[in-house]
Amino acid sequence: MKKRFFTSILSAFFGLTMALAAGPIDGKWAGKIGDDYALTLDLKTDGNQLTGTIGNANGALPIKEGKVDGVSFSFKTEYDGNVIPVKGTVEGDKMILSVNYNGSEVPGTLMRQGGSSSTATATRPRAKPEETEVWDPVPKVITAGKTPLDAPSDAVILFDGKNLDQWVTVKDKSPANWTVSKGVLTVNKAAGNIETKRSFTNYQLHIEWKIPEKISLTGQSRGNSGIFLASTGPGDAGYELQVLDSYENKTYSNGQAGSIYKQAIPLANASKKPGEWQVYDVIWNAPKFNADGSVQTPAHVTVIHNGVVVQNNYELKGETTYIGQPQYKKYESAPIKLQAHGDKSEPISFRNIWVREL
Repeated sequence: MKKRFFTSILSAFFGLTMALAAGPIDGKWAGKIGDDYALTLDLKTDGNQLTGTIGNANGALPIKEGKVDGVSFSFKTEYDGNVIPVKGTVEGDKMILSVNYNGSEVPGTLMRQGGSSSTATATRPRAKPEETEVWDPVPKVITAGKTPLDAPSDAVILFDGKNLDQWVTVKDKSPANWTVSKGVLTVNKAAGNIETKRSFTNYQLHIEWKIPEKISLTGQSRGNSGIFLASTGPGDAGYELQVLDSYENKTYSNGQAGSIYKQAIPLANASKKPGEWQVYDVIWNAPKFNADGSVQTPAHVTVIHNGVVVQNNYELKGETTYIGQPQYKKYESAPIKLQAHGDKSEPISFRNIWVREL
């Protein structure tokens, strides 16, 4: 065989680059035939039909009459009027090749390029936009509030400034006995904690709160309260989002406003001055438990304080504890609880409380 066939003719022609496809024969192959003739194949099967190119680094010629039978194949190529038959078999990533040149069989070995056929990039039909369009289910239509502070149409209104019909006293489930005046709910410390009549699992909560303008004392004794995102028992049992005057009021970081009490330090201190209304928007994903009470999925919470993210999908370690480490205990759903803290500072106030079940 003349080397001219594998050098001059291949540098004179450039064939198509076929897409690498998954399969025993499909793909790009490179190696040698004869003593030192470099050769490349780029093949693609379609049923028992074979197409592609034969060549080397200098160029390629199209193959003709390509046929496939399992892991065996054959084709012809043509140069300067000479028809050159080629046949081969594939063993994994190895190809045994035979080129018939002027009646002589010239053997060769080629190897798959770019990894095994199982990891090759498959040729796929051209995608259509509608293939990834999902039409069902259709999200329900709700009416958003006029401002982000206003409850949307599907919200459960927990306090609208008129009464405490949605709340009970935690201790004995009697009607809640905090003070409602001029659209504002103010803590009655002597009456104790209150919680919602309804229980919730996962939800979006909006609640506004205010530290008295003439607040006294310091640290944890300055406007202390809490929003228990799940009230799992009497007293302060549950998962507490801290409420406190944290405007120029020093205390431990995991006990300031925006903290998950004794667990998670807020990402920022977004507190306003005493006397100004503040806003919490909360996304609460309740924990899930196995039948034996073990935790299947921990609770997660996102808190936005006055428009600032202060808890970003935080994974809780368990229920709030004043002393010791938090632990989980199994529950299904729970009320939302507001704390009447025992500090001696002036009582704080709440307004515009609503929740959307998720």
